[in-house]
Amino acid sequence: MHERTTHRPDSAKGQEVYPSAEAPGSQGMGAIWKRCRGSGEVSDPSSDPVPVEESFGAGCASVFEQQEYQSRSPHQKAGEREPETERSPGSADPRADAFKKRDELALTNRPKGATYSQEQRHRILEEVQGFRAQGFSISETLRGLGVCRSTYYGWLNPPTVRRKSASVLRLTAEEQHAITEKKKGEPHLSHRQVSGLLRQDGHWISPSSCYRRLKALGWVMAACLRTAPWKVARYEPFRPKQIWGEDWTILSIAGLRHYLLTIIDYFSRYIVAWAVVKTVTQREVQALVALAYMSEGIEQQHPKPIVRVDQGSPNTAIKTKRLIKDLEMLLSPARAYRPTDNARQERWYRTVKQEEIYCYPTYLSAEIARLSLAHYIEYYNEQRPHQALWNFTPGHVHRLGNNSQLLNHYRQMTQIAKERRKQINQEGIQQQLTVVPN
Repeated sequence: MHERTTHRPDSAKGQEVYPSAEAPGSQGMGAIWKRCRGSGEVSDPSSDPVPVEESFGAGCASVFEQQEYQSRSPHQKAGEREPETERSPGSADPRADAFKKRDELALTNRPKGATYSQEQRHRILEEVQGFRAQGFSISETLRGLGVCRSTYYGWLNPPTVRRKSASVLRLTAEEQHAITEKKKGEPHLSHRQVSGLLRQDGHWISPSSCYRRLKALGWVMAACLRTAPWKVARYEPFRPKQIWGEDWTILSIAGLRHYLLTIIDYFSRYIVAWAVVKTVTQREVQALVALAYMSEGIEQQHPKPIVRVDQGSPNTAIKTKRLIKDLEMLLSPARAYRPTDNARQERWYRTVKQEEIYCYPTYLSAEIARLSLAHYIEYYNEQRPHQALWNFTPGHVHRLGNNSQLLNHYRQMTQIAKERRKQINQEGIQQQLTVVPN
């Protein structure tokens, strides 16, 4: 029985040792690549008389024998026949230089995930074309060079650059400037109020767009609010002059306590009537209800408004009830210790206190207080956007008196603003494409 030679001193000298990641067998371009491509039997007079079937690798000779076999000239390989696809006539076998090419291209011991330079890409493309002209497939060449096939074909077919389409959400320079100037002029405005006020100037910009613009500039103020009160049942009107809320709050005039009485419309948050008095009795309440009745002109309206009040003695007095009954209105007392039953009135008081009353330690006189409050109530009714009214003003909603028409108008104007914005952005993109770089 023949013994197989496992080590030869003469062939081991000068033998190049490859790392495990670059072994010829793993890359497919070394000696093992050739022996696995050949037939089951290979004749070699200089090798040991060992049948090919007895060598390791299921019919493949050892690495040293194959390297020695490859180093021979074609004249020494008498009786052998090579496939035509592996070698072109009259040229040397380029597979022997595969690892040399890797060294030339700086691909040996290349870190995983590293990118290829522009020069490496051109050189790899040239080498692949050169090997392909000699009869080798692209896959074999790429395995020898250690380049992924998907990376190679990605270089050949780069992704097409998609044309950027115009966006209806991207604000124009004019709109951004309008937001900035409005916030500079009135820094106390929130992004929702800025959105509502810009509509009066013809800029239909959503509150979210105003918020993003102001946040990018660092102009968004943190709001420290109380937690929401306990949710209870409340009335929900569907038209103006259907439910009114009446109440009073404290303010200081010349260091003395005074009261601000108001009647608010539940539908539009519109301040129907108001008064500044030293004390609150049934006479002040009756005068305020009569003022609201006459100012709104509801003599011919049927049914008359429901008046929502708390259970204070001025509201539950007999004469107050009789007056409301004579005016054909309905008195609706809230539950005891339930301020949320008249929540919209209470929310109005929070607004007027934060934006007007608390701005002064005390009013100097009753005339100054009435003048200042009258100016603010006019601003609240006709100019200040209200979040609960889709950033429309209470006066506008009170006069329109229809939520369906209000929402249709809102959607129509926002659509017009989007189309205009899209057209302006499209023109800007076309101008950028027509600019020729120097």
